Amino acid sequence: MKYVFLLFFLSSVTSNSQNYNVTENELFRSGNVLIKRLMTYDGDAKGNPYLNEDFQKGKIIFNNGKEYEALIRLNVSEQKFEIRKDKNIQPSAIEINKSVIVEIGDKKYKLHSFNLGSDINTIGILEECLIDKNYSLYFFPQKKLEMEKKPQITAPTTGYSKPPRPEWKNNSTFIVFYKDKAYELPNSHKKVLALKLFDDKLYKKYRKSSKLNLKKKESLIGLLTYLNSSF
Repeated sequence: MKYVFLLFFLSSVTSNSQNYNVTENELFRSGNVLIKRLMTYDGDAKGNPYLNEDFQKGKIIFNNGKEYEALIRLNVSEQKFEIRKDKNIQPSAIEINKSVIVEIGDKKYKLHSFNLGSDINTIGILEECLIDKNYSLYFFPQKKLEMEKKPQITAPTTGYSKPPRPEWKNNSTFIVFYKDKAYELPNSHKKVLALKLFDDKLYKKYRKSSKLNLKKKESLIGLLTYLNSSF
């Protein structure tokens, strides 16, 4: 009798449990993820258009709690993720909507729409660094393709001069959200204060007591954590 009860208990637990993993077909049929053609890039360009060229272990997380595990990298020039189930499978490019979170390692990314003072909104994939009801911090990874600068010295007429090569340059920025507005943080303390985003006295006090580096995520998280605690 005990064995019958135990089997009944185990079967009921199994039937009531949920499987939060999704298959690749379910992923692409979800409506939250749109598969795109994988872009190819000029092999002559220096660098690459990826935040990190190597694929890393990650997850695609839906708002209903379901997850899809894959190897993932972010193509910042296209603002798309590239995924592959394992190293032997050809990668696919995907677009996500605002309900999806993508984890790559210990970092979380989400699609956002925000305005930085122009006539149109910017839509981009942001890393969520610090989320708070007051100041929140995001990292906006970007790259742009620039032409290599020509040397100042003119090559001899009989010599051979290589044509300039395009190069992928980092163009990433940090963005602060405050009272439903977005502010792109400059790399100058003077320009930061000119935004009138922070209390001048608190900002200067924290900068004096800490080695505030406007280019470092951890340093900016420390600043905003301090400012949030003053509310």
